[in-house]
Amino acid sequence: MIVIREAHSGEEHEIIKFYECVIDQMQDSPYPLRWKKGVYPVLEDIIRSIDGNAMYVAEEDGCIRGAFVINHTQGEGYDLTEWKVKAEKEQVAVLHLLATLPSFQGKGIGRRMLEQAARVAGREKDTVIRLDTLPWNVPGKKLYEKFGFVYCGDVVLDYPVAGKIAFSMYEYELRNLKKEDNAGK
Repeated sequence: MIVIREAHSGEEHEIIKFYECVIDQMQDSPYPLRWKKGVYPVLEDIIRSIDGNAMYVAEEDGCIRGAFVINHTQGEGYDLTEWKVKAEKEQVAVLHLLATLPSFQGKGIGRRMLEQAARVAGREKDTVIRLDTLPWNVPGKKLYEKFGFVYCGDVVLDYPVAGKIAFSMYEYELRNLKKEDNAGK
């Protein structure tokens, strides 16, 4: 059974190994990542995310099957996006490093991680969750759109590990989550 939980100090090496495994397994896929071992993600980022209570893992039988970071750090270029939801920067949660091991993709783990991210952002009183994804990440885009994220266009971002790419920008209005919660009551 998959459990999605906040990561703890001492798990950083296991988490970075998870990301390195994802990088290895995705390099020859039709949807390659631009992440590189030793460049992004790096151990220091994982430690910082754990220390900031922003790192989450999807775990089964003591093994990490998925992971993500949710914080308030927007990449350069986010301000160039024509977002549909108006929100102050401190009310914007940003999803980073969402990944599932390829052998576990298509089993609902990504959706469960998005649900957890929405709960975390809701507790923080955020208005919206935003993210950027590679334009060829077709499975990721399908996951986000099925969950309720809205495509807000492509914006050229210059990430050191990826270079200049027109990333696809998405946002999820947390009001949608509140409507779903109320409908279930």
